[in-house]
Amino acid sequence: MALNLQAYFHLTFLGTTLFSLPSIHLRLARASSPPIQALVAPITKDTDTSLYTLSISRKQYLLDLSGPRLWSPCSPTHPTVPCSSGECAAAGSGAPKFRDGQCTCIARPTNPVTGERAVGDLTLTDVAKNATDGKTPTAEVTVHGVVSSCAPDSLLRSFPTAAAGDAGLGRGSLCLPAQLYAKLSLTKRQFAICLPSTAVAPGVAFFGSGPYGLMPPTQFDAGAALSYTDLVRDPRRPTAYGIRLRGIAVNQEAVPLPAGALGRGGGVTLDTAVPYTVLRRDVYRPFVDAFRRATALVPRAERAALRAVLRQRRARVHAGRVRGGAGGPDDGARGRQLDGVRRHSLAQVAPDVACLAFVDGGWAAPSAVAVGGFQMENNFLLFDEAASRLGFSGTLMFIRTPCGNFIFSRT
Repeated sequence: MALNLQAYFHLTFLGTTLFSLPSIHLRLARASSPPIQALVAPITKDTDTSLYTLSISRKQYLLDLSGPRLWSPCSPTHPTVPCSSGECAAAGSGAPKFRDGQCTCIARPTNPVTGERAVGDLTLTDVAKNATDGKTPTAEVTVHGVVSSCAPDSLLRSFPTAAAGDAGLGRGSLCLPAQLYAKLSLTKRQFAICLPSTAVAPGVAFFGSGPYGLMPPTQFDAGAALSYTDLVRDPRRPTAYGIRLRGIAVNQEAVPLPAGALGRGGGVTLDTAVPYTVLRRDVYRPFVDAFRRATALVPRAERAALRAVLRQRRARVHAGRVRGGAGGPDDGARGRQLDGVRRHSLAQVAPDVACLAFVDGGWAAPSAVAVGGFQMENNFLLFDEAASRLGFSGTLMFIRTPCGNFIFSRT
């Protein structure tokens, strides 16, 4: 039995300005002729955690869309950063550390999954990625002196097993995208992610200008088929990417939310460190009530059987306990828009069982809505930092183009 559920988000616009600090005392990687226009890296989905890793320097790092910088365990001989440097000021790490009479900068890396924090040196590392012409990788590029943080091995807890650290792609001068733009003199301060829905084929991340080829051998450019909304900033989470949400609807009926709920307490953010979208309780409860009304005629799975399925699949999803397929008929009036989010409203956990893929974040959730990785899968998202706007494709499955279509074999 198919479930007829469509949940869609209306996006409005609110302008903002990006703040970027200059970076000094860094060794720059100089691009050879012709200049590098973009870098590319594969994104892998981890089936055990439903999180994503980004390939950097032949290692896997947790893809952390809100993270302030790159961090990983360091070797005993790692370089340090002086307290008087601009990088230390940008890190805002607080109390310095003295070693052999020298003041060295410390950082406070955070595990975005558990919230655990640690203290480690601010350091410099080399980052290797592939340049691209938008169709395939063209050559490996090493960027020297990228500012990062040291962290203890214990901070990797709850990460995918293969993860060697955290790749912070958030907003700020020490975030990985900003450092790549500056060091390679990329003409476009923008990056894109396309999260895969399975571990079979990797998704893709681009840093720099397009084209962004996802439909070989055609010339289809995913960046040319986007709608846009402005990015907004939450003062309490300055590195997070936020958007303005006007409303939530189920089956084309608006969910009755408390006045101002979507703009209060962190608003709406995008967060790849949570597998499924997290709703603050004052948003979650009316949303689930609307879902229950819309699916009143759909049989529910037995609670005990569902628990067994979730344990077996290790699924981290709120149990809506709906029996039936995760798909549903298209809506003729708004087919593409509704179909895109309909595909991401339910998580299939067994051949005949699907669960509502939204999680109760409680009253203390940092955002009214934290859009999780599952809801971003097979959507091409372009973070244009120069224009402070987000480009989004809607589901690429509508045109039979999953995020795993990019060709990573070098020409």
